[in-house]
Amino acid sequence: NADVIAMLQHHHERNDGSGYPKALAGADIPVFGRIAGLVDCFDAMTTKRPYAPARSAYDAVRELNSLSGTLFQKELVEHFVQAVGMFPTGSLVELNTGEIAVVTAQNRVQRLRPMLRLLSNADKTPLAAQQALDLGSSRGRRGQSDSRWIVRGLDPGAFGLDPKDCFG
Repeated sequence: NADVIAMLQHHHERNDGSGYPKALAGADIPVFGRIAGLVDCFDAMTTKRPYAPARSAYDAVRELNSLSGTLFQKELVEHFVQAVGMFPTGSLVELNTGEIAVVTAQNRVQRLRPMLRLLSNADKTPLAAQQALDLGSSRGRRGQSDSRWIVRGLDPGAFGLDPKDCFG
């Protein structure tokens, strides 16, 4: 298929013309090449490489947002973030309570309030039995003791916890 070939040939091209092999820019890059370039970059950021450690998915999404409009088409970055969320499924996160959790599903309405599986107590002690937590239904006001929210994304393996152990 011509679209697949174009995607493979142009996934290293960048919106500002700084990519390769042809230094194409903007709409001159086939749309599937633009999409594949964005996805490939996210994958490279979140996967351990010989030359760089894996970043948290949250940090990768933040960086893609910072590259929006330069290396990557702004609208594609916005769609990508809408699809995967600010805290993509599989992300390790820390809550305002100090608890550590892994994101298990997205909340399509409230993007910052996904479904979680709690992995540790506030003191970072692993839980004997992981607990499901839906941030979308545990609404409270900041400052109330029952209110929980994500304060930061964590790198895979933080506190000896690997999100891959939660799936499969």
